[in-house]
Amino acid sequence: MSHDGRMQSDSRIWSVRSCLIATAVLLMATSAISTPYAADAVPMDAQQQNESQINNRISQRLHNKALGSEVAVVVMDAATQRIVSSRKSDLPMLPASNMKIVTAINALSTIAPTQVFTTSVFSGTQPGHIVLQGGGDPLLTARNLRTLAEQTAALIDHAQPLTVDTDINLLPKPSNAPGWTNGYVPSVVTPVSALAKLGDYSRTPVAHARNTFIEGLRAQGLTVNVGGEVDVAVGTVALTSISPHTLTDAVHLMLLDSENNVAELLYRHVALATGHPATWKGAEQAALANLDALGIDRRELTLADGSGVSREDRLTALTLASLLRLASTTDPTRFAVMFDPGSLPTSGVDGTLDERLHRYTSKPSACARGAIRAKTGTLFDTIALSGITTDVDGHSKIFAILVNDRPQRVTPLKTRQAVDGLAATVTGCW
Repeated sequence: MSHDGRMQSDSRIWSVRSCLIATAVLLMATSAISTPYAADAVPMDAQQQNESQINNRISQRLHNKALGSEVAVVVMDAATQRIVSSRKSDLPMLPASNMKIVTAINALSTIAPTQVFTTSVFSGTQPGHIVLQGGGDPLLTARNLRTLAEQTAALIDHAQPLTVDTDINLLPKPSNAPGWTNGYVPSVVTPVSALAKLGDYSRTPVAHARNTFIEGLRAQGLTVNVGGEVDVAVGTVALTSISPHTLTDAVHLMLLDSENNVAELLYRHVALATGHPATWKGAEQAALANLDALGIDRRELTLADGSGVSREDRLTALTLASLLRLASTTDPTRFAVMFDPGSLPTSGVDGTLDERLHRYTSKPSACARGAIRAKTGTLFDTIALSGITTDVDGHSKIFAILVNDRPQRVTPLKTRQAVDGLAATVTGCW
């Protein structure tokens, strides 16, 4: 081949090569343009940057001697259910009083918010006897019982001695839940009874309620004796009754002050409302069945009681976040009671997050005062906080934080404040 022929051949080869190179470059460029996550082509938007920062900061701040190693965290975007940050979020953990979130949602989805709890007085089957019947009012007070006594005294003969019997058969005989330790009963929680005064953490709440009612009768000039336990026949008409409290009232107090006895009564009322036995087992079956109906994955859950006092309770951070999203975003009208003023505590403002309890007063978390609505939880080895807030971009964020095996070398307050700091991180103020 001549020199000119070789040059023409080489020219054709280089021409083909040039076309191939140009085509490859074009394809690479097209590919880069069409790939939405290519760093050079599509930069992170402001929301993605903020959420990435939340995740990074939480990762760093979990390395805290006040938290220990058994910490489950999830942060979820309320609108999209997108997970912003997650650590052990599907691990079943002791929830402490975060269990009351489950109890509130089950109660509000099976019982009308305006439903009242009625305490009644009936004529006894023996002459000179009346029956005080408990209706499971979680908020029953001494004043309520005195009012009932005044109403009763106006209807009966003052000339004859009176005997007061009690009927507490709405619920089974009071007993401890599975997982209640001796140290918790009755100072932290009391065996559930259909007749008990709010705040009575004693071993004899029925007797205390009955005696308050009897004192009210005696104040009206009656001679009164203590009777026994009876069972009023279904369909019997009451002499008089009071219905001073609604489910809404009970949910408010349970969430704001983390009232254990209120939670346990609502746990049983859910069973009654759904046709389950009002036993511990029946109440758990009712609670789990209702979570199924709400579309909540409950396969890893154990709901041994309604308050979270039981050592057998297990929830996951992801379940808590999903429940709070359901209540706040998916079906807000149905669960609006939970977010009323004076219901879920507000950071540094009221309830179990009040600044008087040193919540949201530390330097890292004080910036989030008033910005978070959340349920607290405390056992000797467990600290929990689950709630909702708004991030710096104005997006609602739901979070759940569960600390188990709390390091005993630090005070519970130190752990609580570390958890408050994690929640403040979600807001973006720290």
